[in-house]
Amino acid sequence: MSSEVEVKGELVFKDENQLRTFLGKLGVSLDELKWGKLDLDGLILEELKVVDGRYHVRFRGKVDWPSKLAPQGENPLDWLKTQVSGLVWDVEELKTLEIFRSSDDLEFAFYSDEELERKKNEYNKWWMDSASNIVGLF
Repeated sequence: MSSEVEVKGELVFKDENQLRTFLGKLGVSLDELKWGKLDLDGLILEELKVVDGRYHVRFRGKVDWPSKLAPQGENPLDWLKTQVSGLVWDVEELKTLEIFRSSDDLEFAFYSDEELERKKNEYNKWWMDSASNIVGLF
């Protein structure tokens, strides 16, 4: 997969400590994020919201950004799920949407459930149409 492919989404942290630990791995502080958008190498942290005590970070960047942080040999997206309480990972170019919630009561601040369901259905339809087109060639 090309590292130039763009991803966008939301990271949810259960509390300030979990967010601070994660930001430390990126080499930035919570105070820096509170000042506004952070442009890191391959990753842009766009906005921070605190909702019901959880810290929500909207992000975008190159699809391979977690690979710089994940332990070698571990799937970067699987590793990322161990660092957060919630995750929306949207790669429009590849028509993939990953949604992770560590608990049923977790709501996203930047994505509504309706929007996520619509996008999931749109991507699934694209994949089904693509599969039909390929099968039609044989």
